[in-house]
Amino acid sequence: MAACVLLAACEDNDDALTTQRQRIVSYLTSSHVPQLVSEEEAETSLDPNPPFYELIDQQVYRYISTYYDDGRDTRTLVEQGDEVQLTYTAYIFTGSVPRTSSVYMTNDATVLAALVEEGLNAEYWNTDPLTVKLGQTDIIKGVELSLLGCREGDDVEAYMTFDAAYGGDEVGIVPVESAVLWVYTIDKVLKD
Repeated sequence: MAACVLLAACEDNDDALTTQRQRIVSYLTSSHVPQLVSEEEAETSLDPNPPFYELIDQQVYRYISTYYDDGRDTRTLVEQGDEVQLTYTAYIFTGSVPRTSSVYMTNDATVLAALVEEGLNAEYWNTDPLTVKLGQTDIIKGVELSLLGCREGDDVEAYMTFDAAYGGDEVGIVPVESAVLWVYTIDKVLKD
């Protein structure tokens, strides 16, 4: 009997993950501005610089809007063990364009000002950069996965299925098994 209950829970998780993946891809390829193609489609595109998303570990869909910027390849690469400073906004991802009502964390002064204007008590919020030491900081798996391979100065959108975010936990206002979106700028990369 316990095996049946466990198997049913696994199947429910697989269904939720499949649904979240489909919603993320649907959003990126139809509603997102600009509309994106997969990394594989970008490789065969006739467009010399097609905006694309990457799929990382079957859990994180990453779009780097600054990917084609001049001089990007000379900026510091983010690698395991690096300390990275971020300005970010984290959203509960519902499958549509992110709204301020979906924000659950931010250190972006502009976003925070908009939230305060909508009535948020920002007493415990701050705009200090978020510092992450890859491989050592306790941060959700999807953020760490999305950082690897980026470069200092990159503007990144990382869409995560719940297994790369908070799993089956309810965290603050983030419901159980929620997909999330982190939009961030890599302000600084510090090497050991």
